[in-house]
Amino acid sequence: MNLLEVHNHLNKIWGEIFRMNEELKEKLLPMGFKVEPVEEVFNAYIYLEGEWREMIYPHPAFEIKPQGEVGATIQSFYFVFGIPKEKITKEFTFEFLKMFPRSYIYGSENFLEDIYNHDNPKSPDEVYRLIKESQEEILQFEVEEKEASEIEEKLFDFIRLAKEYNVLEI
Repeated sequence: MNLLEVHNHLNKIWGEIFRMNEELKEKLLPMGFKVEPVEEVFNAYIYLEGEWREMIYPHPAFEIKPQGEVGATIQSFYFVFGIPKEKITKEFTFEFLKMFPRSYIYGSENFLEDIYNHDNPKSPDEVYRLIKESQEEILQFEVEEKEASEIEEKLFDFIRLAKEYNVLEI
């Protein structure tokens, strides 16, 4: 393990999250969102080498109210929004999967069982069927990218899509 590489990578992800937090406060307020300060998130999970693994160590993230979070793990930058199941349509699901191939869909209660995982993709029809059959009331739609600039761009694409299908509480 190269400690300098680990140090530099952690500085990169924390620095980018602090930068994005400041920029998004300004950009998202007129759209009806409130951006909370960066926090240390503990006891999250990361998908590595084909399985979800607990992260006992903290990673940086901030809430986008209502319903969202932006953060970074050692693997990627991400955003995730919790959407009530009754608001999720087939059309929204299909568009989400088409627009965001590096994504996950999972429940808020049983979050270690993926409905959709980009490492093991399912057809949009299968994903929508699993959403409708799920006992979950809230489903998490998560998108990840390697770079902060990419996730920021995708966040605005997601917000446009979410507004079009009226899945957010704004």
